[in-house]
Amino acid sequence: MTKPELIELLESLNIPVNEGTPSDNNIEEPEIVYFWDYNWDDLIASGENYNTNVTYQISFLAEKSRSSKLIELKHKLNDIGIHPSIQHEYDPETRRWHSYFPIEVLENI
Repeated sequence: MTKPELIELLESLNIPVNEGTPSDNNIEEPEIVYFWDYNWDDLIASGENYNTNVTYQISFLAEKSRSSKLIELKHKLNDIGIHPSIQHEYDPETRRWHSYFPIEVLENI
């Protein structure tokens, strides 16, 4: 998967998507996806940098733990052979669920 393919997949959910932190304009939406990169791993071929494997955290905020959009995202990923281990935590302050998982994509950095 490439970064443009990842973005296209996330946007296909038809909910707000942000790279980085959620924007002030959509933080109160019932469901939102935001993502950021946290690891770059150079892929070396024939002694030269060939590409970069970039790990992103995908975060999903929702008012319930088993949001239909989160389940839709899981199924879309499964359909293309990606089977993430999705973790969940509840934030009592905002009364929302934060579900998150890593995903690796190829990028030319």
